[in-house]
Amino acid sequence: MGLQSWQSVASPRGTLLSARHSPGALALGLIIVFLGFRLVLAATLGFGVDESYAVANARELSLSYFDHPPLHYWIAHAFMPLLGDGHALRLPFIILFAGSSWLLYLLTRRLYGAWAGVWAVLALNLSAFFTLSAGGWIVPDGALFFFLLAAALTLANAFFPAAAPVSPWRTWTLAGVFIGLASLSKYQAVLFGLGLLLYLASVRERRRVLLHPAPWAGALITLAIFSPVLIWNAQHGWVSFAYQGGRGLAQGGLHVGNALANAAGQAVWILPWIFVPLAIAVWQALRTGRRQERSWYCLCLGLPTIAFFTINPLWGDRGLPHWPMSGWLMLYPVLGAYLDGLVAAKQTAPRSWAIASAALLLALAAIAVGHAATGYGKLLLPAAFAHGDPTLEAVEWGPLRAELKARGYLDRNDMFVIAPNWMDAGRIDQALDGALPVTVFGDLTEAKNFEFRYDPKSLLGRDALIIGRAITPDRLARLRPFFQSVEELPPMSFGRSGMQEIELHAMLAKKLKTPLPSYDAKRAGKALPVACGRSSRPTLIDSGGAAMLRRPMARGRPAAIRRCIGA
Repeated sequence: MGLQSWQSVASPRGTLLSARHSPGALALGLIIVFLGFRLVLAATLGFGVDESYAVANARELSLSYFDHPPLHYWIAHAFMPLLGDGHALRLPFIILFAGSSWLLYLLTRRLYGAWAGVWAVLALNLSAFFTLSAGGWIVPDGALFFFLLAAALTLANAFFPAAAPVSPWRTWTLAGVFIGLASLSKYQAVLFGLGLLLYLASVRERRRVLLHPAPWAGALITLAIFSPVLIWNAQHGWVSFAYQGGRGLAQGGLHVGNALANAAGQAVWILPWIFVPLAIAVWQALRTGRRQERSWYCLCLGLPTIAFFTINPLWGDRGLPHWPMSGWLMLYPVLGAYLDGLVAAKQTAPRSWAIASAALLLALAAIAVGHAATGYGKLLLPAAFAHGDPTLEAVEWGPLRAELKARGYLDRNDMFVIAPNWMDAGRIDQALDGALPVTVFGDLTEAKNFEFRYDPKSLLGRDALIIGRAITPDRLARLRPFFQSVEELPPMSFGRSGMQEIELHAMLAKKLKTPLPSYDAKRAGKALPVACGRSSRPTLIDSGGAAMLRRPMARGRPAAIRRCIGA
């Protein structure tokens, strides 16, 4: 079916989307229903490791942070005094995604009509990643999606006006603000900008827009809003850009399996029964190309992000399947138009698809969230979890606080905690509610932003609790020289439904004698490596204040590297 027929807004639809209500009211009703669904999930499901890490680092306000720009940290920090640092802190992100759903409706209505907008909202909220993760977790995607949709809507109102043309200065000022705020959420917002440039350059009637000063003024606004990230990185050797850029470095040869696994993961995250019609709609839009400019607009905004994160694993890191989701988001208007076209052709498939998709999502959420909260799956089907249980990542470490309180450690003001990696550190900080400073002893990719939370000199003379799921002999041997003594403590274990699923090892290190290694030692004029791991992944090294990605060195390391790892 051609895209031309999609753009008509048919009169009453004798389907699930009843004509007894206006499309806008139906879209709003869907948004409210799914908002309530996400509120239940937020109250039931424990923080994931990314959320614990985000909340821990949001306690201190900073211009930017190691692995992501600052906006979602700033949002969490701003609402902590009102909502605390527990599950209620998810509320701003849940509301933000409700706003994103409404913006998607407005965008799709502008491009294809109101009923297409309703279908787009329904499809988005039936997709696992958008409802279960970006829709309410304390992660950067929520703010990214909101402001990318706001930018796309602002520009669509100018490119495809319903009445009188909109002022280019107003359009590009707003677009610059929204793209700048998206850039403060995730670095990948730059791919949206490249897609916008592709659209303007590839459509003859739009090329003259680039001759107007307004788009370039908008670009300067974006840069000004993004400037806190630039300032922070300039102060820290451009470490964020080196870290994120290093993920795309060639690792030798082609890795077709990585790319296929990444693509399959994207389909799973969206949910296969949503992904298939989405892929069909995108394929039909590609076939019509620039002849259907509204669809071409969506393709240009979305496909660069999808292509980059899907193709890059061929030679680089496998990546994570949720990275290209901001690209897929821009294609949901095309899916909404496709489904609306089927309804206009008197087909009943969309109604059956919607009912089945909603039932499957509810069933999957009930099973997954129920097991994550109680661990009942291990009791019913222990063989299925013999090789591990991924839902343990949603089990919070609350019992740790009671255990340390009983041992008398939380009553002392001369202690801090050392964790082996950022995941354990985030869990510990959440469990202790920020009662003790938490840091990480390891390379920069293990510590992430925990490397920058405390001045190592401020911890001198304190005792430390070394806590983690795995404390290797090598790491312990590197830590011992920094303290007067290190003694082993009884382990701690806890889990769901009375099971002992998580075991934490603990040690007491007495009197920190010299500051722990720090990336910011470079300010003292020392050339220190900041990632001293022994893995085959690229290692981040600072040399004379410039961050670079290099391979780990073999044995016989220079003295500076030995100092970094405490060997």
